[in-house]
Formats: sequence, C-alpha cells, structure tokens
Amino acid sequence: MANGIPKYVTVRDNMRERMRGMDPGEQLPSESDLCEQYHVSRITLRHAVEDLIQEGLLVRRQGRGTFRTEGGPNTEHEVISDHILGFYRQQQDLGNVVHTKVLGNELVSEPEVANRLGLADDASLIRIERLRYVGPNLKQHVVTFLPATRFSKVLREDFSDGSLYAFLESQYAVRLVENEIVVRLQPISDDIAGYFGVDDGTSVLAMDSTVFDEFGSIIAFGVALHPPRDAEVRFVIRAQKDVGPVQE
Repeated sequence: MANGIPKYVTVRDNMRERMRGMDPGEQLPSESDLCEQYHVSRITLRHAVEDLIQEGLLVRRQGRGTFRTEGGPNTEHEVISDHILGFYRQQQDLGNVVHTKVLGNELVSEPEVANRLGLADDASLIRIERLRYVGPNLKQHVVTFLPATRFSKVLREDFSDGSLYAFLESQYAVRLVENEIVVRLQPISDDIAGYFGVDDGTSVLAMDSTVFDEFGSIIAFGVALHPPRDAEVRFVIRAQKDVGPVQE
C-alpha cells in the first residue's frame, strides 16, 4: 500500500487511463504480462481487473482473455460504483463522446439547498444547470450546487467540454471520496419536459447526489433527471476485502 492507497487501486486507475488509447474489442495483454508490468501479484491484478469489468470497461471471455468493451447503447447508462468520477469522466472512460450544454452558471440563494451543504440559510451558492449528452442522445438534466465562497473559480469556467469534478480536483486539490445517492421519481416541469420530449408532469428518474471530500466536508449537492427512455442506472456495490484498511 503506497500513501495509504491499496496497490490494486493504483493499478486499476492506471489501467483505466491506458484504456483510453485502446480500440473497442482490443484484447488486454496476458495476466502474466500485466503482473510483470505493474510488479504486482495475480490476486492484486485480478482485483483491479474485476473492478473495471464491473464498471463496464472490460469484458472477460472464457478461454479467450479479457477485452476492452465494444461500446454501444449498454455502456451509455450511468454506473454508481465506489469510484467518484462524475458522469463526464465515467462516460469518457467507456469510450463515449460526451457533450454538455450549459444552461446556467450563477450565484443563487436557496436556504434548503444550503442546509444540504451544511451551510447557513443565507449562504451564497453556485448553481450550475446542464444538459448532458452521450453522442446525440440527451442523458441527463442536472443541477449542481456548490459553496460560492470556497469555489468561486467555478463561475468563470465553461463546462461545455470538461468535468466539474476534475476541475475541482485540479484547481482546489479536492479529493472526492464519497457520493451519497438517493434515487426517486419526480414529476417534471414544462421546461424540462420540453428537453425530454414528454408531457409536463411526467414522472422521471431523479438522483440526488451529495459528494464528500476526504475530510468529510460536503463539496456539492446535485439533482440529475433522466429521460424516461434512458432511465436506467446500474449499481456496483462491493465490499472491500483482502486489501487491509482503505485509507481514503
């Protein structure tokens, strides 16, 4: 374990990055070759590979090996796992083309949301409203709130082509380690119904997301709405085992 991070996590994250340069359907090197490259045991490597299979990045074919997934509609669904990547980076890792239409990036005062962020009622918040597309298909309408006093640079950034979470990590050295998700049904208003091409008041899948950093501070709260035709989320829930205490 280096710097408190299990070795399999380091291997997994590196493999996720290298898959950006792999073609869909391309085969991974053999298990022995990968163990040699990463200087790890087979158990460590298999743990890393299994995580990437669960994420939908790799597929294991009996008797043939492990391959980069082919992509396609099944990889466009959002995956809830133990890795705090955010929608943009997650879909990029799956080999999908992601586009964001920013509808608003402004200062607001919303007492109820401020309380969710652990702030006073009158705290100034940044509200970012976006439409998230995978290829030509609209996948999400998402509104994200952040504390304005801590993350003022967000107001000056254009998130049409980029990850909000990656920006926070690079500009503020924030390490996101926990995402508390509540999944529910929500009737939508006329403007959002227009984006989704459905009737006003239609109930859609809503996901409330509260993201924490390594010190337990609430970094962001958001609500993502999904069009009825794409309202599918795959959960990957995994117990940590055989890796010792995970120091986040």
